[in-house]
Amino acid sequence: MFSVKKAVAIVGAGAMIFSVAACGNSSSSSDGKKEISFQTWNLKNDKYTPYFTELIAAYEKDHPDVKIKWLDAPSDGYEDKLSSQAASGELPDIVDGGNSILYGLAKAGALVNINDAASDAKNDYYEGAWEAVTMKGNGIQEGAYGLPWYVNDGPTYWNTALMEECGLDPNNIPTTWDEYFAAGDTIVKNCKDKGIYLGTTMGYNAEDLLTAGVKSFMNDDHSKYTFNDAAGVKQLTRFVDLYKAGGIPPEALDSSWSQAADLFQRGNLVAMAGSAYSADGFKQNAPDLYKNLAVGPRISDDGRSASLAYEMLGISATSKHQDVAIDFARYVTNAKNQVAFDKKASVFPSAQGGLDDPYFSNIDETTLEGKALKITLDQVKNGYGSRPAEFTDNNGYKNFQQQIALAMQGKQTPKEALDKSVEFANEKLAQ
Repeated sequence: MFSVKKAVAIVGAGAMIFSVAACGNSSSSSDGKKEISFQTWNLKNDKYTPYFTELIAAYEKDHPDVKIKWLDAPSDGYEDKLSSQAASGELPDIVDGGNSILYGLAKAGALVNINDAASDAKNDYYEGAWEAVTMKGNGIQEGAYGLPWYVNDGPTYWNTALMEECGLDPNNIPTTWDEYFAAGDTIVKNCKDKGIYLGTTMGYNAEDLLTAGVKSFMNDDHSKYTFNDAAGVKQLTRFVDLYKAGGIPPEALDSSWSQAADLFQRGNLVAMAGSAYSADGFKQNAPDLYKNLAVGPRISDDGRSASLAYEMLGISATSKHQDVAIDFARYVTNAKNQVAFDKKASVFPSAQGGLDDPYFSNIDETTLEGKALKITLDQVKNGYGSRPAEFTDNNGYKNFQQQIALAMQGKQTPKEALDKSVEFANEKLAQ
């Protein structure tokens, strides 16, 4: 199945500081209707246009005094477009984006705090989804600066043939970090000279630390980063040791490298994190591998996935029809309409009750695809997104990756890597 994939377009808050113009993009049409603009991100195409056309028509039929103007922007330069739209007073009434993209707008005062404008909306979404759209600290009043829309996540795929070859039990899939690193040690011992590695995971993501006992990635008021605690150092040390032993391929050190799926399909990786629908892709593109696949949850010591990626709809603070914009955004993101979109896009709903829809609940768990889907559904319902919205490429994430790569190469200790990462990110928060 096709999966909605958008480049993680992230901007530093510093690049988003602007004076928000006092005019908005909403207006009254010539026939006296309240007109609002709804901007999506790379979704106006043959696959999705019928869905949005019908969705808007249905809303306008029930709200004859409202007219929805649907806009769509390409993926390239999307965050810069939002910035310029806000600076010129042309930010659409409703904008689509991930929390890191909308963070800069929220910090600049360009988005509505939904907690203030529609306090009851929180009850419409899963707890982890509401947490993902909530921002605070660094000049931002605590609140949800958008409504949760679709979400994606996935399980961990395991090559059982390689597991057996390297001395692992394919009926005992690792689920905790202790089990994961123990599997890595076994692979190194038995398959180091065969060009077989455990995987490419190496502590590059917030989830790799938080699911291993790091108390928090940031403190409660988001005034400083705190992932360089003893648990963080211990976890990164384990990755460094596994890399030095030969359990992680050298290519993984390049943060821009994205060929893990190729290595997995060629039989060089025992495990790989994928999407719920990767199983179908393996079936089509690598049938020999597909026959030997097993699936398990994302590795976590607390049993919860921390890798959920949420899309959200933000509301312009300068909208002349905020009440209409919020109402339409809630309509787009209600359980019924989310499920209808998710069926087309191979993603999952953030709205309460969406995961109980027969489309998701009637799963054949005897198949690999069904098992992968069931695991992902459980993760979406109970998991969370671990990477703070403000931890963008420019504001700490890229530096974090660079420092870890240096530690892997033995050019600094894991503690030095995390300390430098935290120092750099905290400096960015203060700017």
